[in-house]
Amino acid sequence: MTTARWTFDATRVAPGKGRQVIREFALPAEPTEHALGSIAVCVSEAMTNVVVHAYRDMDPPGQIDMEAELDGDSLTIRVRDQGHGLEPRIDSEGLGLGLPLISKFSAASEIASSDDGGTEIVMRFDLREEGDARG
Repeated sequence: MTTARWTFDATRVAPGKGRQVIREFALPAEPTEHALGSIAVCVSEAMTNVVVHAYRDMDPPGQIDMEAELDGDSLTIRVRDQGHGLEPRIDSEGLGLGLPLISKFSAASEIASSDDGGTEIVMRFDLREEGDARG
């Protein structure tokens, strides 16, 4: 089993940096192109949610912690923040598609918010995943 951890400032460049480091981490395991695409979508959406929602009205913005665990053909990624937690927002800047996309493109996902703030999104991927007719 191989693990790695990264911390990013919760700014608009974080999702791109997250996609880059997770790709470099996963490549030695020889994932399929389809799996790499799914991982990129989910990391991007999870980190964008942090940038847009977690630290709103905070200056400077907080941090995004990402942890990855590679175990055979499985990759588990955790994206955490210490922000507002999961709260409904009428004034959201997004389309509300991030969490449904994560659910669709990961083999499994969980989202938890702690009482003292912060959210953790856990996503698991099958690195041998091939494209299918799910759309």
